[in-house]
Amino acid sequence: MTKLLSLITILFSLVAQAQNPIVLRPGDVLLQPLKCWACSLIEAEEETIYSHIGVVVAVEPEVLVGEAFGTVRKIALAEFNTKTEPGQKLMVLRFRNDELSADIQNTAPAFLELFNQEFLGRKYDHDFRWNNFDEAGEQKYYCSELVSKLFQAFVGIDTPIKRMHFQKNRDSWMTYFRGNIPDNEWGNSPGDYERSELFYQVGEL
Repeated sequence: MTKLLSLITILFSLVAQAQNPIVLRPGDVLLQPLKCWACSLIEAEEETIYSHIGVVVAVEPEVLVGEAFGTVRKIALAEFNTKTEPGQKLMVLRFRNDELSADIQNTAPAFLELFNQEFLGRKYDHDFRWNNFDEAGEQKYYCSELVSKLFQAFVGIDTPIKRMHFQKNRDSWMTYFRGNIPDNEWGNSPGDYERSELFYQVGEL
């Protein structure tokens, strides 16, 4: 009887999820599990399944995600999701502060315009340094840095940063950073967003 009740509860939950899909808003954060060598290092170091992060920059006429991946770009949600590790899902985060979330939603065109003007097309920062610039003097960004600096520029809120550590799989990090590991430099990661009290988990996609 207990097993039957549990099965019924699960079925009702699945039906409810199907009937109430997540409606994304500008400013929603998307945590993404990726499958690659460097991704596995990040996930192990930060004790999370997420090694990448993007942010919803528009929802009309289609959902567009801003991300630092190869370069800073905006792509359709479906294309963004093609990178998700097989068998895993995206996690949607939203600001706990309803007023803050509403402000971004209500000024969505300006949010997208800021992204386009100040961030789109910038180079990706493979070295994971908080203030790193290319040969032209323009700032480079890695994924979680991009999201943090976009929020700071638009709504003036500081998302968590910390002194970075690269202790697990140290030899592999030495290889990745070519012997110049940015120990104790300021930065953040997708895992810091996952753990941040500024956000709550809306659900999975």
